[in-house]
Formats: sequence, structure tokens, C-alpha cells
Amino acid sequence: MSESGWHDFYTLEGYIAYQQRLHPSSRGVFSDILRRIGVASKIISSKVRMAGLINVLGKQGVINVQGEEQMKLDLLANDIMKTSLKWLPSISGLASEEDGEMTIFTHTDKFDGDHYIVFFDPIDGSSNIDVNVSVGTVFSIHRCPYQSQTIGELEFLKPGCAQVAAGYVVYGSSTMFVYTTGQGVHGFTLDPEIGEFVLSHESMKIPDRCKYFSANDSHYRHWPEPTRRFADWVRYGEEPRYEKTSSRYTGSLVADIHRNLVEGGVFMYPENEDTGMGKLRLLYECAPMAMLIEQAGGMASTGKERILDIQPTHLHQRVPFIAGNKVEVKLYEKMLQGMA
Repeated sequence: MSESGWHDFYTLEGYIAYQQRLHPSSRGVFSDILRRIGVASKIISSKVRMAGLINVLGKQGVINVQGEEQMKLDLLANDIMKTSLKWLPSISGLASEEDGEMTIFTHTDKFDGDHYIVFFDPIDGSSNIDVNVSVGTVFSIHRCPYQSQTIGELEFLKPGCAQVAAGYVVYGSSTMFVYTTGQGVHGFTLDPEIGEFVLSHESMKIPDRCKYFSANDSHYRHWPEPTRRFADWVRYGEEPRYEKTSSRYTGSLVADIHRNLVEGGVFMYPENEDTGMGKLRLLYECAPMAMLIEQAGGMASTGKERILDIQPTHLHQRVPFIAGNKVEVKLYEKMLQGMA
């Protein structure tokens, strides 16, 4: 930001407060949750940057509910997120990709305002930490009808279209906090000199070009034939739209989605033809990213249905996922349905 631009200076907290003033009936409860996630992400960012110095590189030796071996940073970030949020009286429950079950709170303090459930993947792409590649945090917020005696798993199993906010934090060459409350997508970059997230990308829109194609190409032989055809069309097609398309895949959903959101492109983690299953988690990864992509003018699908319309059946449900420019996602759906 140039010196002359400081009159337009907005921190994350200031921008949230500004948006809150646009809704006179707001009591600031929802804003408090976003602020706490912002605080937690600053702490996680600090730990990520010091990973090699504070002994949080490598594996913990614990297998999580996904059947994956947890990294030390997974557990540390999980604790940071839960500790930052659990004391808020408006939080009825938390669900983390790293935990087998949801966490339900019955607060002793009487609170008659809106209540919320927060879903999060504390460290997405944690296997990249040891090789110094960007990782991130993904979060999603749902409103919850608070009844302490009856809240259970059903309150957690809501479709993505019911989200009231979603976002991610990418820990890379800079740390960025990107979120939506259904009123556009806004990005904030952490200024290490003042310790605040500063508005750097207001009203983000995905460019209408397919600059990048992001997929784990090592699974190519396990993709259904229409999926392989789509990948070949985008990467090797002779259409002018794809003449300069490059393949870029980091293994970190946050990093890949962020790059494509800024530059234009499509991310894909389709179903495995052998198992018929996807890999990414609906509630912790796909639904939050789908809300962001749609708010930025893009599209997110399984190839057969809109991600935000899926009714979850369990906390750790996995689904196929393709997200990015509408042109490519619609083309993929047509190919999968045999219409192109």
C-alpha cells in the first residue's frame, strides 16, 4: 500500500465493524467469531513460520479419523482454533477435520442472541510444511437454533447453502485472510509490522480465463474416462482459451484455490474410478470453498450436482470436487453426462 493510500486503510477488524454498521440490527456476535478466527490465524501463522525452530515439523505418530497420520502442526493448529473459539457464548459447537466427533458446548452464562457452529480444517496441506510449501486454514460458519438439551449431529449436517460465512487463510510468502459473508469475497494481507490484517483485495472476482489447471495428475489412470478427456481437453486442447493454460498443483487445496481465484483457472479432485469416491471433505473443505468461489463469480460441483446443494450424511463425508471458472466447470459436467 502506498503512503498516499493510507486514507483508504482498513484492517480486518475495521472492515468487519464497517460492515456491521451497515446492518443496524446487528449485535456484533457474528463479527466476534470472525475476529476470533482472525486472531487464531495470526497465532497459527507465527507457528508455521517458526515450524523448524519450535519442533513442530514432522509427523505426530497419531492416526486421525480420516485414516491419515497427523502432522505435529495439525494438532497444534487444531488446539489453537478450538481454544480461540470455545469461550465465546455464541458458539454452540465446533467440528474439526482432525477430530472424530463434534464438540458441543452448553455455556453456563445465559445468552439469548444467535448461536453458531464453526467447522474448520486447521491446517490444510500439512504434509507440505516439511518442504516449506504454502499451507492454509479453511473455515465455515453455520447459524444454529440453540437448544442445549437437543443439539446433536443433525444440527451439524446442513447443506453448504446454509452457510452464513466461509473463508480460508493461506500461509505463504505472505499470510492472507480471505472470507465471504455472502456479500462478495474480500482478502486481507497480514502486515507483520503492525500485526494486523489489512484490506488488500476487495470484492475479488475470478478472472474469466483458464490460466491454470490444478489436479493430482498421478491419479490420472484412476479417473473415469470423461474426466481424463476433460483434463486432456483443457491441457492439450487447440482452442485459444487453452493455448496458455499451465498445470499447477501443490497438494494444498488452499494454495491451489487461492492461485486460481486470483489468476483464473480450475481445480479438480474427481472421484476415483475404482472406489467411486472423492477425497476432499464436504463440510471442512468443499462447501466453504464452493461458497467463496460462487461469491467470486465461479462455480463448484461434483460434476453431477452443485456442491452447496448437497445434504451431508455424516461429519467426514467425502465428495468429488471441481471448482473455478464457470466455463470449465459447466464443460466438465457436460462431459461427465455424455453431452459434450
